[in-house]
Amino acid sequence: MKEREVLDGIEFPDDMARLSDTNLFTNTRNWHPRLETLDRMITEFPYMYTLVRKNWTSTHLMAVGLAILGSIAGAWDLGVGELSSGGDYNTMGINPFNPDSGILQANAAAIFLTLLSGALWIAAIGINWTIYPLMRSHSLYLIAGIVAVQIGMVSVHSSNPSFPQDTGLLSALPVYISNIVMLFILTVILNRSVSETRDLHVEVNHPHPDSREQKRARRDHSLAGWTLMLFLFAVSVNISAWAGAHHVSPRPPFESSRMFTYVLHLLSTWTFILIFNLILWYPQFMLGNSTTTIESERSRQAGIEVSGTDNSSGTCPNCGEISMMQMTDEGIIIAPCPKEGCEEMNPVGQDCNKCGMEIPYTIICDKCGSETSVPDLFPIEEAW
Repeated sequence: MKEREVLDGIEFPDDMARLSDTNLFTNTRNWHPRLETLDRMITEFPYMYTLVRKNWTSTHLMAVGLAILGSIAGAWDLGVGELSSGGDYNTMGINPFNPDSGILQANAAAIFLTLLSGALWIAAIGINWTIYPLMRSHSLYLIAGIVAVQIGMVSVHSSNPSFPQDTGLLSALPVYISNIVMLFILTVILNRSVSETRDLHVEVNHPHPDSREQKRARRDHSLAGWTLMLFLFAVSVNISAWAGAHHVSPRPPFESSRMFTYVLHLLSTWTFILIFNLILWYPQFMLGNSTTTIESERSRQAGIEVSGTDNSSGTCPNCGEISMMQMTDEGIIIAPCPKEGCEEMNPVGQDCNKCGMEIPYTIICDKCGSETSVPDLFPIEEAW
């Protein structure tokens, strides 16, 4: 593990620049003060690029490469002719036990490439699960969003091959519904859970009596650029799904080679593959190797209520006295409410679920009288 240096009570790897020390890459705030948020979003992209260059290994590149190869295998038509010819649109179905199924009418090369594509995609997802353990469930949500948008585009193109031309509002309903599903996944599930886990991470692991340093810690853990990537991911997935469905929807004879939609589909697919991996990597890198699960505050509260009391207790770093603070199996530090007569167990830094009093992230040892922050009671390994 890299050596760390302590800056104002906050630990950073010695070769890692702080986001709060990075100059803004653009100056759109000169046009309007509210555009400073956009400046911060854009500035985080070169910062993340620097982190990727320093921290991505061959395993990260393999996950991206296998997914790209999977997309190429699925779209490969040179020497096969299944896509360029339009296939046999009179047959349909994927049931291998039905002799009239469309999948059995395709040539052997097309079937092989389809199976190869699926195997490569599964291998890429398997690697993602290995290197991004905190984001496993979120990767499934992202995949569900990709599939939903693809189904929506295919459904619309099945009755309107020229979509979005000559397509009414009702006919495009599957696209709207699938994008609502994608929006729900990206905002309510993914962005909310990661943001609230980040907030808890900063409160628990980077407390500081100086509000300026606390603000700086929040800036160092900003998710503005990551949030913008969620939007770019949704856009690239829609472009990929539209281009793919648009390429195969016309019936022969074709008026053109349709090369534009073919290339657009591949480029947009490779784009969302890269963004997909970045979306999973950044929260994993930020939270390091701690056992903290990434979930919303409400979900975390519910988990604490049903988890029981089989937790590890913290100890005073000065005298070794066992404290009342405990760490759950998910890495969440909880403590009894300081209000007399309440004693409800809640996550540190949040309001009590019963009386509303804030749970402090510092504790005074009953034995030696020293004041200690929560991270010192539970030494864990983190990224920054």
